[in-house]
Amino acid sequence: MSDGIHPQRTPVLRLTRPAVVLIDAQPAFLDIMAGPRFPVVLRLEKLLLMAAHLELPTLATFERPQQNGRLPDRCEAVWPAHGTRHEKHTYDCCGQQEIVAAVEALDRRQLLVAGAETDVCVLQSVLSLLDRGHEVFLLEDCLFSSEPHVAPALRRMYSSGAVPCTLKTAFYELMRSVRIVDDPTSGGPGWERLVPAFGEPELWPDWRPASGADL
Repeated sequence: MSDGIHPQRTPVLRLTRPAVVLIDAQPAFLDIMAGPRFPVVLRLEKLLLMAAHLELPTLATFERPQQNGRLPDRCEAVWPAHGTRHEKHTYDCCGQQEIVAAVEALDRRQLLVAGAETDVCVLQSVLSLLDRGHEVFLLEDCLFSSEPHVAPALRRMYSSGAVPCTLKTAFYELMRSVRIVDDPTSGGPGWERLVPAFGEPELWPDWRPASGADL
């Protein structure tokens, strides 16, 4: 509380116990995305590997899956067995009560959010998730859209309280100790399996962020 002399500090958000919310990461949307596809699909695959091996509660939504497909093959191959899938009829995933209930059933306040489209379904869903009291860590390198200029949508989400993040940042923030890189067994069986499968993020192909001029 501010005493009139010392201003009130904004709480520092640390990533500690997240769930994963993957919004409409479907082949039809990947086919029309702006920018190179492979760097994003690779990161989505690694995100799901992380969710599987660290047992992060995971939820995916799909818009018109009969038309747009579900997950790309690389992601389907590593989908966590404990994950749940939901067909979505509203752009905002919180526009359907059954999906709201599924998000609540994740039992995590912190959410790692990825998927498409950055400026439509992701934007509307993130605003509602924030409004419902979740801490949204927006994995910017795991987002995509047919629109190349998504900076206004990103600004809106960040100004509303979303936390800028990347998959590499989330990976190391959850890892916490360099000892796990040197000896994955020291982190437990989840890390022992994840570290060799995840690889070195520094060696992944570059992703294309929103341009600095746009932001």
